[in-house]
Amino acid sequence: MQEYLWKNAFRERMDALGFLMGTLVLCWGWFLLLWGFRVQSILAGAALWGMVLVIRRQGRERRLARKEKKLRRMIGGEMRLQELVLLPVQRAAFELALLLSEKELFLLERICEEGVLCRKEDSMFLLCFLPLPVQEKVKARDVLQCRRAARREGAEGVWLCASCAVSQEAEEQMDDAPGVRFFDRQALIHLLGEVYPATDGQLVELGKKRKQKWPAARVMKTVLRPEKARRYAWYGLLLLGMYMLTGMVYYAVPGLVCAALFAASRCMARQ
Repeated sequence: MQEYLWKNAFRERMDALGFLMGTLVLCWGWFLLLWGFRVQSILAGAALWGMVLVIRRQGRERRLARKEKKLRRMIGGEMRLQELVLLPVQRAAFELALLLSEKELFLLERICEEGVLCRKEDSMFLLCFLPLPVQEKVKARDVLQCRRAARREGAEGVWLCASCAVSQEAEEQMDDAPGVRFFDRQALIHLLGEVYPATDGQLVELGKKRKQKWPAARVMKTVLRPEKARRYAWYGLLLLGMYMLTGMVYYAVPGLVCAALFAASRCMARQ
C-alpha cells in the first residue's frame, strides 16, 4: 500500500512540475513570437506565467473549500442520522419535520404515535420515520402500515423518511398510491448535513476512532464470515483428497488451513 501511495505522490509532483514547465514555455513562446528575442519578451512571459500560477492557486483553493464543505455536510449528516436512529420515533420524526417544513413550507399540527401530522395548504399528511439498518430496505408492508396510520389520523398523504434505501416492491406501491413521498438515506443525509455539518472536533474524534481500529481485526472479520464456511469446507476436502491421492505435502498444508478456517467460521457464526 505504501508503494502505491508513493507512486501517486510522485506522479502528482511530476504532473505539477510538468504543468509549471509547460506554462512557462508557452508564456515565453507567445511573447517571443510577438516581439522576438528581447528582454521585454522574457519579462512579459514571466509576468504572465506568475499571473497564471496565481489564478490556478486561487481556483484550487476555491475547489478545496467546496470539497471540504461538501465533505463536512456529508459526514455531519450521516453522524446526525445515526443519532436519530437511536432516538424515539416521534422525536426523530419531529426533528425531520422541522427541517423539511423550512423547505417544503408546511405546518406541524401534532405529534402522533407513528409520526407527525402536518398540513400543507388544504391537505393533511403524516410524516413517518423508519429507523432501519443501512443494509435493509423499506418493504411494501412498511409503506402499507404508514398509509393505514395516516388514514387513522385523517390524513390524505404520507411522507416516508427512512435511514436506508427502498425496495422495488415498495417503490412500485408508492408510485401507485397518491400522496406518498419518500426520502431515502441520501436525501436525509443531505438535509441534515446542511444544518449539522461536521465540526473540527467531530472530525478529530472520527480520525482517532479509525486509528484505534486494528486492521488485523477487520481482516479476520472479513475472512471468517459465516457464509464462507461452506466454501472453506469444500476447498479443504478437495485439497486433502488430492493429498491422499498424490501423497504430496503441498496439498496437505493448504487443506489443513482451509479446515481451520472452516472451524473458525463456524465458531464465528455461532457467536
